[in-house]
This record gives sequence, structure tokens and C-alpha cells, in this order.
Amino acid sequence: MRILPFLFWLTVFCLSADSACAGPVAAAISAVAGLLSAGGFAASVIKLAFGFALQYGVSLIEKARAKKRQGAVEARGVTIEVRMGDDQPASFVVGTYATAGIRKYIGTWGQAGKTPNAYLTDVVELSCIPHPGLSGIWIDDTKGTILWNEPHADGRGFPIQEFRVDGKDFAWVRFVDGKQTVADPWLIDRFGSHPERPFKATMIGRGIAYAVVTFRYNTEKFGGLPACLFEMLPMPLYDLRKDSTNGGSGAQRWNDPSTWEPSDNNVVVEYNLIRGIYYGDEWIFGGQNLAAFRLPASNWIAGANECDRLVDRAGGGQEKQFRCGYEIRLDMEPLSVIDDIREGCNGRLAEVGGVFKTLVGAPGAAVYSFTDADILVTEDQSFEPFPALSETHNGIEATYPEPSEKWTAKDAPARYSTTLEADDGNRRLVTGVDFPAVPFGRQVQTLMKAMIEEERRFRTHLFHLPPDAFPLEPNDTVSWTSSRNGYANKKFLVVRVLGKLTFNQLVVLKEFDPSDYSWSGADELPTGIGWLGPIEPPVQPMYGWQVEPASILDDAGVPRRPSMRVSCAPDQDDVRQVRIQVRLKSSQAQVFDGQIAYDAPHSWILNGTFLPNTIYQARGKFVPISSRKTDWSNWLDVTTPNARFGDGDVYLPGMIEDLQDFTEEATDWLRDGVRELITEQQRIVRLIAEQDLANFSDKQTLRRELVSRAGDITASYKEEIIAATGPGSALVARLTTLEAKIPTLATVTALDAVTASVTQQGNTITAYGLRIDSLEVEMPGKASVSAVNSLDTRVTNNEGVISAQANSISSLFAALGGNSAAVNIRASVLATPSGYAARYGIEARTGGAGTYRSASMYMDVPASTSAPTRIVFLADQLVIASGANLKNPFVFENGEARLNVAHIGTVYGGDLILGGGKLVIDGDLGTIEVFS
Repeated sequence: MRILPFLFWLTVFCLSADSACAGPVAAAISAVAGLLSAGGFAASVIKLAFGFALQYGVSLIEKARAKKRQGAVEARGVTIEVRMGDDQPASFVVGTYATAGIRKYIGTWGQAGKTPNAYLTDVVELSCIPHPGLSGIWIDDTKGTILWNEPHADGRGFPIQEFRVDGKDFAWVRFVDGKQTVADPWLIDRFGSHPERPFKATMIGRGIAYAVVTFRYNTEKFGGLPACLFEMLPMPLYDLRKDSTNGGSGAQRWNDPSTWEPSDNNVVVEYNLIRGIYYGDEWIFGGQNLAAFRLPASNWIAGANECDRLVDRAGGGQEKQFRCGYEIRLDMEPLSVIDDIREGCNGRLAEVGGVFKTLVGAPGAAVYSFTDADILVTEDQSFEPFPALSETHNGIEATYPEPSEKWTAKDAPARYSTTLEADDGNRRLVTGVDFPAVPFGRQVQTLMKAMIEEERRFRTHLFHLPPDAFPLEPNDTVSWTSSRNGYANKKFLVVRVLGKLTFNQLVVLKEFDPSDYSWSGADELPTGIGWLGPIEPPVQPMYGWQVEPASILDDAGVPRRPSMRVSCAPDQDDVRQVRIQVRLKSSQAQVFDGQIAYDAPHSWILNGTFLPNTIYQARGKFVPISSRKTDWSNWLDVTTPNARFGDGDVYLPGMIEDLQDFTEEATDWLRDGVRELITEQQRIVRLIAEQDLANFSDKQTLRRELVSRAGDITASYKEEIIAATGPGSALVARLTTLEAKIPTLATVTALDAVTASVTQQGNTITAYGLRIDSLEVEMPGKASVSAVNSLDTRVTNNEGVISAQANSISSLFAALGGNSAAVNIRASVLATPSGYAARYGIEARTGGAGTYRSASMYMDVPASTSAPTRIVFLADQLVIASGANLKNPFVFENGEARLNVAHIGTVYGGDLILGGGKLVIDGDLGTIEVFS
């Protein structure tokens, strides 16, 4: 029964005779050679097993599939999601590759005086040994462009173009190469004082290359915690081609990593892995202390050069034939990693007597020639002209990490052949191969083509050659001329060789054709790259945009102001308003920017201030209900109508209607508005003093009162101070009242009140301040007089709409016998999102029984920018004089302006009537008429 374990180890040897494992292979060679020389049953079994091994691991496809047959379970390919936890194996990246890394720290922070957690910073380990840097970054499904020439001033890193919105950046990245000797000062500044997870000065990460990624809060750009994938630059590796002491030419030295250069050459990577990856004197991965002579320079230099050989691309240009990339985790088997990288260059690796040799692409020239006469007929022979149907393939499919699709596994274009399918009985026999270390689509196609064509070279021989074949090694090329098989200098690859004690050589040969490894741009099949990135609705352009001249008409249909009419297409979905901008064409100065509700008839005359007969440009865009993007229309030219000021716009006899309306409204504001406001202010003061403050959960009151009485004659003093708070409310008030009273004779009242309050009701916040001083004297049925001064201020926030207003009032009133006299002075200011307004007025008024005389003055700045500002005087006579000189005054009286003397330069006017109508000059018609 001991033959079963022996057969197992023999099979292992046959499958791995060209793998990089010197010790076990050398021992197996000695054991098998001894058994073969012994003869008998054991030798027959070994020869049988050796011949059986012809079916496995001979072709490139079989080598690629061997790992699947052996049940390998190691994680291979690009790590798309960040790993977390200290139980994760450390890793590093060779060649051109990407990794999500291992999260080491994450936290939020904010700037002084702003949102405390507006920024999130993620610290991700990318390599357990120093690394030169990043070549790119993916954030979620967006390929980022790192703006290396725009570092942020505070040291957070470099902005990413795709996450810049309206000039503001929302993502930055910074790379630390692993050569640091102190903890990151920026991270200490942001998180060093964190109460729960401080970033400490001991958190240096010696030898660890990491990225610091910072994001600013933006719900449109980030739906949650952003996921990053980092594209790594090739790390520096030893290239013996550039070492003049090791068969090459250059200054690189194995013992001086500072001389190494970045490389993604498959053979260069394999060489470094076999000899060992070190951080300083610390071994990290791969072989340990392998001497240079165990990897012959001429062989490895030839392999590296073959990888760097330029080949054509379908779209023009050239690129290196073979490149690689791989994230190596320290829990991986080195042989498994090397095998993936070897697979990426159609390579073969052999170990003979502790010496490692490589073969890349097509085998070389023959090193040994023989004929049928050289084959030992006294020894067993085996010939496999065709493999079993299960091992026959006429098509190949493959997957590889595609950088353009966020490094996810992608299907390369499959290679099928109707000719080969016909040869195989019209059956499509497809095999699949995975290339985890080849992130280059063209290269994958090259490998697939060579694999499937080399696979069809079925002829495999096993026989013995004489002792002069002793120098043969796996991966050598031999030339065989055979009349028995019809070969004429036919090339075969030495797959395996086993020497006997008689120095005869047992060899396994497989046919090949160098053309199988040829490649041209015409061989490349098109590869479709799918879209990756956020799917956003397309930007909606402005449809149906039109601009034409228009005028603002009065109620008689007369053009009064030049303007323009803008129009757009109706029936657009998800549109709330239309934003319109107007600029002067000559200077490009913007003169109008506003939004109009998107309603029928979808055409509007702009209520702006425009010059007559002037060329403007207007553009518009839709304002959506949602957050989707819209685009501006083109600027369209428009010349405004020549609508100039007329009689109705000039202060002439017969005042215009809008001025009459203004004076009426302003008089009500000053006269009645003063009385109403004073009454309301006094009501508020007394209400505060009298109410039980039930709406407040805490109230404090301080009162003082002094009363003197003599019969029904009283003199009283009251002072009350109130402070109260409650849910959404705060109030403080002081009220002082003095009263002296003799009933039926006279009453004198003095009031002094100050109030401040803040209240919140639902989504409305009101802040109110009031001060009022009032003196009133009354003799019942005879006379009364009052003097009031008040100030009130109010700011209201109604569901985000803020308004602010203030009033100042001074009012004097005296009444006697049914007549009265009053002087009112009022000033008001108002600020709202729609505009700002200011008004000041003075009125003096006397009269009674419906007959009053008054004189008043108003200064008004309305909120609408299209309405004029005004200074209005209302009086029977307006006089402008120079000091005490009243001889030549300007007098406006009875609707006419009178000047004794006038000096006028240029006069623009309509009709000029002189001499009571005897001379009429018509400026519009250009006529002069004289009447007798």
C-alpha cells in the first residue's frame, strides 16, 4: 500500500517540475532516478505515472487552470472595498494596480465658527512598505482627477476636479510615502484633542504608505460614506539589466534600494519576489537570501527584454508587450503570486538544481538536434497525438481587472474559431482563464491568442535520449528530424527532463510554432467600456427663448417706459420659475437679474429700468422644482423702444395720478398711521403689565407703588418690572406711570415704558423692542394736550423668510373747543428679501369740523427698484430764497411756479406760449404762430 502515497508525490513532482521550489524538487529527482534505475515493478509504475503527467501542466492553458484544479482559495484581483480591523493581512502593490487599502482612522471635524462636523477625513493604509505615490483615485463610481498643482493652504491635500462645484472643492487627497519619522502633523492638529479617539504623536506608521482623504458635506455628491479606490504608481524594484555588476549596464545595485527604479515588468517583478522583498533588513515576502547566481543574468535579462518589446495597437501607436500589477497580501503563497504574474506574460518558470530560469513568449532557437536514430529503442516511449475531448479547446474566454471600469473583473473579447470548431466535430469547446495580474486589455488579448493557438499544438512525446542530451533543461528548444513522424527539423519544447544514472535522459517534448506568439494591431478585437459614474439627469437647455422690444403702458395705453418682452416654451416639466438676465451689449454690464413664475402665457414684459433706443442682450434659463441642472439660453440682442419721458413724467401744472396717489397714501401713513401706531404701542405696554403671563413657565415681577389721596383727589406713582421666560418665549419690560387727578377739573398722566421680547410660534420667530414716552393733560370738556415719543423695532423669521422694520414717532396734539392742532414726525425703515424701503414725513395741521389746513413734506425710497425715489412738499406756497433776500424768490403757488428772474442754459420743452397766447412756439412740430 505504500505505492499510493508515492504515486501522489510523483504526480506533484510532475505537475510542478517547472515551478520555483528547489528543495523538494531536488529530493524528488534523486528518489525517482533511483527507482527508475532499480527496474522492476516500481520503475514501470513511475514510467506510467510520468507518461500520465503528459496530460497536465504542459500547455499555457493547463498551467493557468492548474490552480483551479488544485482548489486554491486565496483572494486574487483588485480589492474594491476598504478593509477594516487589525486582523487584516498587511499588503503592498507591485506594478500598475489599485487597492482600497485598510482603514486606520476616520473622523469628522469643522472650522472655527462654522458647522462642527462639515468635514470627514479617512486615513487608509495602502502599502506595508514605502511606496512612491498615487497615479489616480476613484471616489464611489467617479474617476477623480487630482489637481497636483493646487495644494490646499492648510495641508489637507490636493483637490479633485470632479468634486469641485461652483468653484468650491468637496474632496481632497494626500499621499504619505512611508518614509515619515513623525506622526502626521495635520492629523494631530485636527484630531489630537479628540475626546474619544485622539490621533497621537506615537501614531507614526513607520514604513507604512497611506492616503489621507478629506470630504466636505454635500448630499448631491455623496450619498453616504464615500468609498475610495487608489491607483498606485509602480513601486521601485531591482532591474538587473541596469546593474553593471550583474550582467547589465547601469548604477542599480541589489543592496542599495535607493538606486532602484519603478517597474511593472513581469520578469523584473518575478525576479524581486524570488530573491525576496525587504524593508531595510527586515524580510517581508518571497524568497529569503537567494544568491544572484541562482537566477542567471543572461536568462532573466532576456525575459525582461521580451516583456518590454514594443507591439502594435489597433488604433495606432505601440506599447510594451507585457506588463503587470498585483496587490500582494502577506498571507499569500509566494508561488501562487509568482504564478499569476508569470501567467501575465505567457511565461514558463523552471528550477533545475536550485537555479531558476524563465521563458517569456515564444521559445528560442534549438539548443539540441536529433533524429529517430538517437532515440533509445530499448526504453519505453509514449506519444500523445491528441488530448482527450475534455482537454481539447477551440475557444477561450478570459477575465481581467479593467482600470476604466473601476478595476472590476471584466470579460475580454472571447476568441472563437469556426475552423477549429469544424475540426472538433462542429463543437464549441471553450475554456476560461483569469488574469488577475494583467490590468491591460490589449495584453490580455495577446495572451489569449497565444494560449489557444499554442493549445492546438497537440503532439507530445515521451522517450529517452542518449547521454549527450544531458545538458537539456526544461524550456529548452530542440530540433527533431523524424522520417517515422514526417518531421523535418521540427521544433519541440522540453517540458520535462529526468536524468537516469546511466546518463540517459527521459524527456517530455511538446510541439510549438513561433507564429503562435506573434501579434499585430490587426489581431486586436474591440473592447466595450461600460459607463461608471453617477447617473444624473441631463442638463435641460432653455427652449423657445425669444426677446423683442416692448413698452410699459399706462392705463390709457400710452407707452411710458422702454422695456422688452421675453418668452419661452410652455409645458416644460419640473419647472418652477424662469431666471432672466439682461446686460448692455456695449459694455456687457448686467442691469437686470430676476426670477418670474413659470405661468401662462409664458411671456413677460420686464419691469426693469432700461434706457430708450438702446441695444441690450437677454438670456434665460429654467429654475426647476427639483435640484437638477438647467442651462442658460444664448444671449439675444434687443433694441428697446424710443419711449422717452413726456408731460406725464414731469412736475408740471396738473400733477400726475401716481403722485396724487402717493401723497394720499403718504398722508394716511403719517396722520392716521401715527395715531394707530401709538395706540397699538400703548396697548402692548398695558397688556404686558396687566396679563397674568400664563404663557411663561417662569416669571419674576418687581413692583413699587406710592399713592396719596385727599378725598377724591389723588396723586399716584407706579413702577413695574417684569422678566419672564417660557417655551419659545423671553420677555422683559419696565413700566412707570405717574398720575395727578382732580375729578371734574384736570388729569395729568405721564407714561414711560421699555419692552424687549423674543417669541417663537411654530416656524415663526419674532424679536420685538419698544420704547414709549407719553405726557397727556386733559380738562374734561374743555381742552386736552399730549406729547408722545416712541421707538419700536421688530425682526421676524417666518419659515426662513426674514424681514426687519423700525419706526420712530414724535407727535404733538392740542385740542380746544372743537378745533385741534397737531405736529407729527415719523420715520420708517423696512428690509425684506424682496427689497428695502425708507420713508420720512413731517406734517403740521390745524382745523376742525372737517375743515383743516396743513403743510407737509415727505422723503420716500420705495422697495421696488423700478419706482422713483421722491421728495414731496404739500403746501399752499413753497418759497426758495437766498438767506434774507426775498426780492427774487422762487415761488410755487396756486399750481404755478413763479420766478422774477431766471438764467437758463439749454431749454428742452414742448410748447412755449408767450403774451397770453399771442405767440405760440410748437417744439414738436417746429412751428411758430403769431396771433393778433
